[in-house]
Amino acid sequence: MLALMATLAAIAIAPERSSEPVGISEAERVAAARAAGFRLRGDVIANGCDEVAEMISFERHDLDRDGTGEIVVSDGGACYGAAGAMFVVLRKVGGTWRPILSAQGIMSILPSSHGGWRDIEIGGPGFGKIPVARWNGAKYVL
Repeated sequence: MLALMATLAAIAIAPERSSEPVGISEAERVAAARAAGFRLRGDVIANGCDEVAEMISFERHDLDRDGTGEIVVSDGGACYGAAGAMFVVLRKVGGTWRPILSAQGIMSILPSSHGGWRDIEIGGPGFGKIPVARWNGAKYVL
């Protein structure tokens, strides 16, 4: 019984992530990857080190709670220094995805907010004091 409870608790704490982004079309993923600074070579997405972005992921988060989600593109690997990870938050403006925050590190959405937008913590190994990005009315700033 204890083993079953531990398993259920682990599932609740760390839900399984699908490899396919929920609610993000293939066309949106391509546009988001480009807007985040990745390059497309045929069916392959390349990162800033001109390597295949094998760990790239796309997630939708409604950071301003307007019912229209922003897209977060994240990737990991040696290309991103000691943090080993990066992310770009994109907002759709006039039909085009535009970056509103780009950082090396691991993104955590906080319950606090500024200007109606959720604050974002940028973590990673060796960061010391963990920076928090806040909305300034046009983009996220540290």
